[in-house]
Formats: sequence, C-alpha cells, structure tokens
Amino acid sequence: DEALAERALHALTPVINNNRKLIEINHTYARISFEAASGDYNSALLNGSITALLALAASLFISILIVTSITNRLGELTRSASSVQQGNLDQSVSVVGNDEVGLLGSVFNQMTAQLRELVGSLEERVADRTHDLELASEVGRTITAKVADLSGMLTEAAETIRSKFELYYTQVYLVDPSGRNLVLRAGTGNAGAQLLRRGHRLAIASTSLNGRAALDRQPVLVTDTSTSANFLPNPLLPLTRSELAVPLIANDKVVGVLDMQSERSGAFSELNLTAFQVLAAQLAIAIENASLFNQAEQARREVQEQSRMLTTSGWQGFLNGMERNENISYVFDQNIVHQFNGTPLSSFESQLSVPIQITGAHVGEVTLADEGQREWTEDEKEIVQATVARVAQHIENLRLLNQAEKFRFEAEQVSRRLTREGWQEFLRNREELASGYTYTGNKVQPLNGHGHPEAQSYPLVIRDEVIGELLLEMAGDSDGHDHEIISAVVGQLSDHIENLRLLEQAEQKRIELETVATVSSTASTVLDPDKLLQSVVDLTKERFSLYHAHIYLADQSWSTLLLAAGAGEVGRKLVANQHTIAMDAERSLVARAAREAQAVIVNDVRNEPDFLPNPLLPETRAEMAVPMIVGDNVLGVFDVQSNKTTGFTKDDADIYTTLAAQVAIALQNARLYVEQAATVTQLRELDRLKSSFLANMSHELRTPLNSILGFADVMLEELDGPITDTMENDLGLIQKNGQHLLHLINDVLDMAKIEAGRMNLIPEKFKVQEVLDEVISITSNLASEKDLILYVEAGSDQNVEIVADRTRLRQVMINLVNNSVKFTDKGGIALRALLDNENVLISVRDSGIGIPPQQLEAVFQEFTQVDASTTRKAGGTGLGLPISRRLIEMHGGRIWAESTGVSGEGSTFFVSLPLEAKVADPEQVLKN
Repeated sequence: DEALAERALHALTPVINNNRKLIEINHTYARISFEAASGDYNSALLNGSITALLALAASLFISILIVTSITNRLGELTRSASSVQQGNLDQSVSVVGNDEVGLLGSVFNQMTAQLRELVGSLEERVADRTHDLELASEVGRTITAKVADLSGMLTEAAETIRSKFELYYTQVYLVDPSGRNLVLRAGTGNAGAQLLRRGHRLAIASTSLNGRAALDRQPVLVTDTSTSANFLPNPLLPLTRSELAVPLIANDKVVGVLDMQSERSGAFSELNLTAFQVLAAQLAIAIENASLFNQAEQARREVQEQSRMLTTSGWQGFLNGMERNENISYVFDQNIVHQFNGTPLSSFESQLSVPIQITGAHVGEVTLADEGQREWTEDEKEIVQATVARVAQHIENLRLLNQAEKFRFEAEQVSRRLTREGWQEFLRNREELASGYTYTGNKVQPLNGHGHPEAQSYPLVIRDEVIGELLLEMAGDSDGHDHEIISAVVGQLSDHIENLRLLEQAEQKRIELETVATVSSTASTVLDPDKLLQSVVDLTKERFSLYHAHIYLADQSWSTLLLAAGAGEVGRKLVANQHTIAMDAERSLVARAAREAQAVIVNDVRNEPDFLPNPLLPETRAEMAVPMIVGDNVLGVFDVQSNKTTGFTKDDADIYTTLAAQVAIALQNARLYVEQAATVTQLRELDRLKSSFLANMSHELRTPLNSILGFADVMLEELDGPITDTMENDLGLIQKNGQHLLHLINDVLDMAKIEAGRMNLIPEKFKVQEVLDEVISITSNLASEKDLILYVEAGSDQNVEIVADRTRLRQVMINLVNNSVKFTDKGGIALRALLDNENVLISVRDSGIGIPPQQLEAVFQEFTQVDASTTRKAGGTGLGLPISRRLIEMHGGRIWAESTGVSGEGSTFFVSLPLEAKVADPEQVLKN
C-alpha cells in the first residue's frame, strides 16, 4: 500500500506544479483587471453623474408639460360636466391620445350623447302622452254634452274615439240588468252595424277579452293578436292586430266595457294605457249621468202627467153639473162683470185668446175683444199671457181651497158618524149598563126615572155629536161664572168618557188580535186536517168566550156543507151524526155565507126567518157565519154563536174573516202536505222500482252484448278462420254499433246508480293536466274524423293538482268533449285548466252551433237536447250532461255552460272543482 501511495504521489507532482502556476497567473491577471476597472469606473461615474443631471432636468421639464396638459384637459372636462349639470347636453370634449384622460373624455362624450338621446325620447313620450290625454279630454267634453240621448252619445263617443286615435274599430258594451252579460250598444262602421242588428252580447266571464275585463275590473291588453292565445278573431274584423278592453266603472260598479282595436301591432301599450283609462272613466261617468238623467226625465214626465191628470180630474169634479154648472164663464164689459150667456163674440173684429192652463191641463180660456182692426203687439200679448198665468194659479188656489173645505166638512161628518156608531155599538154590547147614574149623598147609583125636572142640563159632546147629558140640581142661584166652570168641566168629562171608551175598544181589539194570532199559529203547526180543525174550534170558543163554534167543509161534488169539527161535547156529537147542510138551502145562514162568499151576522136569531135552530144548542141568541176562502175557492164556513143578542159586530166580522182566511190556508197546506206525503211515498217506491229495473235491465243487456262484441273481435282477428271483405265490413258495423249501444247502456246504468244512491267515489291525488291528456288521447280519433282541432290551451296550468275520483272526472271530460265534437262542424275544441282560489276551473270551448241562452240549463236535464233535429243528426240519449252534473256535484263542485246562441261562436262548458273533493251523498245530490 505504501509503495502504491508513493507511486501515486510521484505521478501527481507535475499536475500540482502546473496548478500552482495557473493560480499565480490568475492572481496577476486579476490585479491588472482591477486596476483597469477602477479607472474605467471613475470615468464612468463622472460621465453618469453628468448624464443623470441632464436627464433629471429633462424629466422635470417634461413632467411640467404633462401636468399642464392633464390639468388643462381635466379643467375642460370639469367645465363641460358643470354645463351638462345645468342642462346643456350639447357639450363635448376633445380627445387627445389614448391615456386615462383621453379615455375619460371618450366616456364623457358617450355619456352626453346617451343623455341627449334619452331626454329626446322622454320628451317625445311625454308629448305623446300629453297628446293622448288632450284627446281623451276633448272626447270626454264631447260625450258629456249629450247625456239626454244615451244611444246617440255612445254612438258618437265610439266614432269620436276611433277617429281621434286613428283606430280600426271601436265598440261600447253595457252590462244588462241581470249583471251576467255585456250587450253591444255602439260600434263603428259596417261591422258595428251588423253586430248591433244581430243583438250581439257576451257573457261576463273569462271566455272573451271584454268579458274578462268586466269580470276582473281590469284592462285587458293584447299588443299583438297573432301571438296571443286569448284573442278570439271576429270574421267581421279581419284586420285587427292589437286590442284593448277597458272596463267602464262608475260608483265602484262596472257599467260596461270600452273596446278598441287597431290595424297596427303595438298600437296599445302600457305607455298610453293611462290615457285610455281616463277616457273610460269619463265615458263611465257620462253613461251613469245619462242613466240618471233618463230616470229623472222619466220621473218628471210621470209627475207632470200625474199632476195634469189630477188637475183635470179635480176640475171635472169641481164643475160636476150638480153643485155648479159644467161651464162657468164671465164677461167684463164696460166696467161691469156679469155671467156670460154663451153669446158669441163675432161682433168684435179684433180678438186675442189665451188658454188657462194649470200644470199642463187646459181648464179654460181668456178672450180679449176690441172694436176695429186692432193689431195686438208682442208686448201686449206677453203681458196678457203673464196675467192669465197668475189668474190661472189664483183660480186653482181657490178651487183647492174649496176642495179642502169640502174634504174638511166630509171628514167632520165621518168623524161624527163614527163617534155616533161607536157609542151605539158600545152601549148595545153593554146590556149591564144603566141608562144613567146619579150622585147623591156621597154615593153613585143607577138612575131611576128621568131625573129631577128642575135640574139644569149640560150636553156631553164629542166631535159635535151629543153622547149624553149632565144634569145638575143647583142648591142656589148660579151666575155666569159658575156656568163657565161647569161647561169646562163638562167638556173635560166628555173627553175623558170618550177616551175610556176608546181605551176599552183598543184593549178588546188587542185581545182579539192576540187570540187570532194564537189560533193561527196553533193551526199552522198541525198537519193533520181533522186535528187542525178541532183545535181551531176549541181554541176559538175558549178565547173568544163564545157559546159555540164549529166548521163546515164544502163538498163541491155533492153541493153540500159537511160538519167537520165542533167545539165541546155538543160539537163532537154533531160531527159523529155527520150533520150536513145543502149549499142551496134557503133557511141557513151557513149556506148563505158559502153562496155569497161574505160574512153573515144575525144578532137576534129569534127574529131571523133564515135561522135554523139546533136542539143541542138551545141558548143561541146570535150567530155569525164566515166563509173560509183561499183564492177564489170557498173551502168551508166558520160558524160561531153567542148567547147574547148583541153578540157580533162588523168589527167582529173583520176579525173572524181574518181568522177564517188563515185557518183556510192552514187547512189547504195540511191537505197538500198529506197529499204530498202520500205522493212522495209512491214516487219513492216507483223510483226505487225504476232504478232497480234499469240496473237489472242494463246488466241483463250488457252481459249478452259483451259476448256479441267478444265474438266479433274473435272473428275480426280471424282466430276461427279467414273471413271475406264483406264479412269484415259487416263485423266492423256490428262492433261499432255494439260499442255505441254499450256506451248508452253504461250511461243508463250510471244514472240508475246515482238515483239509487249506489254511486261511490274513490278520491285520489293527481294532476288535472294528466286527465286532459288522457281525454285528448281517447277522443282524438273522433275529432279527426270531422277535421277538428283538439288541443289544450297554452295558458292552461299544467301543475295544478286536485284530490278527486280520477275515473269519474275523466268520464265527465270525455262527455263534454264528445258533446262538443257532435255539434261542431269546423274549427276546434280547446281545453284549459286554471287555479281559481281554492278551486280549479276547467273549461271546454268549441266553435260549434252554440246553445240559445234560454236553453243553457235545459241541456243538463235527463233525456233533453236543445233541438230535435240536431238530436237526430248527432244521436245520443241526452244523459251525458246530466250524469256529468251529478258526478261533479258529488265532488262538491258545479258545472255550467255559457253561449250566445250564435252559430260559429260555439259554447263553453265550465267545471269548477274544489282542490280537495267534498264528497257528497248521492241521495243528497239527487234531492238538490
């Protein structure tokens, strides 16, 4: 190893020496390079310092120039911005270079240009809106000036709006009295004239733009009819490209709709909607004012006519030919007034006649006559007419005063007569009263005889009618002062006695009316005729304190009156004996009341030849028979008896007549109830038998029919062997008509189930759109056979869900679509579903022959169709719509139809269902 190391060291020695030389050479080169570099550095440092000073000076100068340029350009921007802020939008700045200031200048110029365009657009829009508002104001002033003629005002308004706003067509609808339809009252051009002659009307519903505007009380805007799914084209207006329907609202009530149409798309927008709303508001107020004006004019004419008739009648009564002549005339001649004898005034050449008119009625005439050829001037005629008008009013006042005096006198006479008759009736019913009373020795007792002959008499007077007298025996002589005091006391005593009589009369009347009310209310609660009559006679006898009461019923077939109820044991014995009276019996108050149909009163039967005494009622002294009348029919006679000879008065007859009428009505109601109950029982049994028969019959028919259809299918599929073309055609007819017959049988079976109360619903949650798709899939072939378009409208809600019987809802929709296909020859059928609060509204709209408005309910009746000719053409049993209505009502919804009855406008059927079905009892649905 040592030897090897020595050899290696010996070999490396030259290399080491060489490296040492190289190191020395590098050191020498480095020293020389440092010295040279130091000299160059010092020189370069001096040159660089000078250059840096020069560059710094140049930079400062350039910076000053740049700052000055930027400052000037920024100042220009600031001045331009201030000018723009003051409203001068024509400012712009010069752009130099692409630096930040130049970019800022470019942005500033772009901003001012946009501001100029925006302000110009705003000014144009403001000018357009101002123009539209000015036109609306001008149209409003025009239409409000013609409130006296509503039709003329609407016609002129429609034409003015069309011409002022350069429209294609304008029309005005008004709401009909029912509040359910819009009736066209004005339309421009030939189209408007044709629609007016046709009596065009629209239902207030979402089926049309105008109907929706009235229903929602909001404007309906269609900017482009070609892209709107809600627009319904009118063949009379083919150029309509945009339409606006604005409701006419006055006093928070929709009175109509203003409809405007243009040939330009976008003619109506949110920008000019305000002007048209202002115009519609003015038109609505004008319509309301016209309606009020017409009502006021009608009332004024009626008042004038009534006043004229009253005046004419009054003067006819005044000049009645009995109290005074039918014609009264006077002449003023040479300062003398004398009665005119009818001699003509033909001797006078110059005459002036002026009629005497009072409230439009001609009651006389004033004639002025003069000699010679006198010409009456206009001033003279005016003076004469004014004078005659005042004379007419004065004459009318005198007549009215005379009439008032006559009425006052007649009223006093009536008052005296009523007082006299009242006291006579009062005393006749008070047999216990003495003829007079005396006050002697601090005691009042009945008067015996006629009083002391020396007593001084003071009459008791009520309304100028003497009802008695007060006799006073004076202890000494009386003077005038005593006489005045006694007269005053007598006057007060007369009034007090009259007030006591009236109070007793009123109290008696109150008791009688309460009794009538009690008997009537009792009678109205009893539905058995026999029990009703018995309770009436018992209550009447008890409450009116009668001797007896009973009721006879009329038997028109036998012309007899049969005793139906009697009070007490006596009455029951008479009823048990089946007591009868012939209608034509002469000596019978009951038969007489039935024949004359009015109450018969006999207050002393012993002096009445027509009275038939009854041995079971020996104490009868007075009797009243009152007919029981309903309409023009006498049902019977209510007979009451008293044991007093003054038992009944005319006032009693009025009371009992009222009672008899109410008992008659209660009796008729009870009879009808009994008859109806029996009829209902029979009808229910018949209905049960009918429903059972239909259900069984339908089952018996459907079983063999299914076999026929099944074997027809087997033969058509050639499972039993090949068939000829003729056989295939025949089998196809068998299958088609068999399916039709099966459908009819199913309808009959469904109706039978519903009527029998055996139709059950199975609610489930689903989307309405799914059912609509299924219906279109099922009925599309039927629609295609008639080249009809069957589709779901674009605005239909595809996500609305309900809880209902899916199968039955599909059945209803298929019935509606099939019905529309039957009566539609061209066009299409559109289906739509919309969410309406807590309900879903489904509609089926077609373009068929339509349904007359008066037949819209009839189509939902069993076995009913609008026209027999269409029934023969379209076929069907008339059960599809009635079944649909029952099924929808079982869900707690409703179904109805809307149509104008115009062919081509079609019909729309609506189904409204709650989001969650309120399943009703089938029997309750049938009952409703």
